[in-house]
Amino acid sequence: MAYTISEIANRLQQELTAQIEKSGLMFRLFWRVKTMDSIRHKMRIKGESYRSGTTKMQDIIGLRIVVYFPDDVEVLSTFFGCGDVVKQSIDTPDSSTFMPQRLNITRSLPSDYIADFRAALPEEFAAYIDATYEIQIRTIFSEGWHEVEHDLRYKCKEDWADYLPFSRTLNGVIATLETAEWSMTSLFQAMAHENLNRGNFTAMLRNKMRIRLKSEDLTAVMKKHLSEHPATAKALLDCDRMVVLLTLIIHHQKLELTFDNLVFLMNRIEVNDEELGKLEPKDTAATLNSLLIIEEGADNR
Repeated sequence: MAYTISEIANRLQQELTAQIEKSGLMFRLFWRVKTMDSIRHKMRIKGESYRSGTTKMQDIIGLRIVVYFPDDVEVLSTFFGCGDVVKQSIDTPDSSTFMPQRLNITRSLPSDYIADFRAALPEEFAAYIDATYEIQIRTIFSEGWHEVEHDLRYKCKEDWADYLPFSRTLNGVIATLETAEWSMTSLFQAMAHENLNRGNFTAMLRNKMRIRLKSEDLTAVMKKHLSEHPATAKALLDCDRMVVLLTLIIHHQKLELTFDNLVFLMNRIEVNDEELGKLEPKDTAATLNSLLIIEEGADNR
């Protein structure tokens, strides 16, 4: 059965969602397919470069991943920024200019979708379109700003031509939102440190990792171990969050995201407490053994 472009986009969404969900990250993932009107509009703007063969239209399918914390953007851009990447557009923030940061990654379509994708393209434009899809990664605050800016300024630039102060003010809004995002992240980091000092290890892990976990608390055995081994508890707080999350995303093996399992994984990756390792249940140990073996040629599309 042949897939339509919308069906391909939906399947990509399902595949990417399943990958990210393994990490427990808080996120939303949306897709869209360019309409004929949108394709014609882009041909009017960039048609000359398309017809000359300089470049091709690469965003017929667009996936947008919206995360809740700015450091989660880095986690996902690191993951999706490898493999079948055709192009990356990642802006470097300018300290003296209020501008949104783009983080767009263009990837080749998986080979099993290419024939159906090409067959479904509008014939008059098919020669100018690449078999690719675009991933945009945004925080939830910047997502709202981008939606407003895209429809009410980017698509009607002539409305703003003589209103430079207003345009600068609109850019200032994104600066305010970015400050709020980093303040929220810093708040949870400070809470994690305070909870370590108070011996509230469950809250420490929740505030540090900021992910969706399937259990409500550490087990009594784990709490006792961390209370008796303060260096281990401190090492968990200092563990590299991005490494832990990427480990969960990259591998096909899925670890049940309980508080105890998270601690066991962090211990395997960075902490190296041998006594803590002895507390691993057999099924958890088997999953971790599989999870931490990098599979040759692993598919991270």
